[in-house]
Amino acid sequence: MRLAEYTMPAPDGSVGAEVIVYFFGKGQGGAVEPNLARWRAQFSTSDGSKVPETITRDSSGTFPVTIAEYTGTYARGIGAGDASQAKPGQTLVAAIVETPRGTMFVQLFGASARVAAERAALVKFVTGLKE
Repeated sequence: MRLAEYTMPAPDGSVGAEVIVYFFGKGQGGAVEPNLARWRAQFSTSDGSKVPETITRDSSGTFPVTIAEYTGTYARGIGAGDASQAKPGQTLVAAIVETPRGTMFVQLFGASARVAAERAALVKFVTGLKE
């Protein structure tokens, strides 16, 4: 399932952000909307307000791509995530790339400033994928 994994250091040398690429194969990994709902549920805000969310869809490249962005306290993990490990000040930029061979999921997540610095590179990568 986990095809690739990368870490990006923060200025102090700690892990500032990570990129993970998942590929489950044809017909696997679930539909777009349930994945968006699951990722949204992994985020919360300190004041209980709605989690900031941006969803963009791009069909200009070889494959349709949906990009979701969430910011807040991130409880990464299966389903709604692990609340005991939740980290504030986090952002997730997750791309769902629908290919004929199956759906690919590319997630960039970590400290919001570090993710913002790498966001354009991730978008360029996923929208530029070719068969």
